[in-house]
Amino acid sequence: MIDIRPIAKGEGALLLPMTHVIADSHQPGSVKATAEDYERTFSSEHPIVGALLARIDGVVAGAAVWHRSFSTNAGREIMYLEDLAVLPAFRRRGVAQALMKAVAKLAVAKGYPKIYWLAMPWNTGAVQFYEGIGAQMQPENLLCWLDGPALEALAR
Repeated sequence: MIDIRPIAKGEGALLLPMTHVIADSHQPGSVKATAEDYERTFSSEHPIVGALLARIDGVVAGAAVWHRSFSTNAGREIMYLEDLAVLPAFRRRGVAQALMKAVAKLAVAKGYPKIYWLAMPWNTGAVQFYEGIGAQMQPENLLCWLDGPALEALAR
């Protein structure tokens, strides 16, 4: 049985394996976060982020990390799913489906009209999974970011 519940104080370190799984497939070696970073963020007085942990037989199998965002089109807050990760040993056991269902229930309970997230087109397993749960996709969108020297240069 898959048990899903929100991350609790003292569980920040449990997110690190999921973070590394995602980073290893997207940008190996890019993880800078620490358990202390997660503890500070998820237990702040007014967090804008949340995380759900999935366990099988008491062992953490996956996680979904989300944050509040805003849709100018809807004129309302929405949920942005930052990461959905399942550890390799627990894949194909319904963990991702259970996590997405829990994320959807949370979004509905909070009154968010939409959940947004990005999927990498080369991750065909994820794309097929998201299509299977009824997600709409715009394949022409690109993930963009600024960091490091480019961020600093633009900020000058």
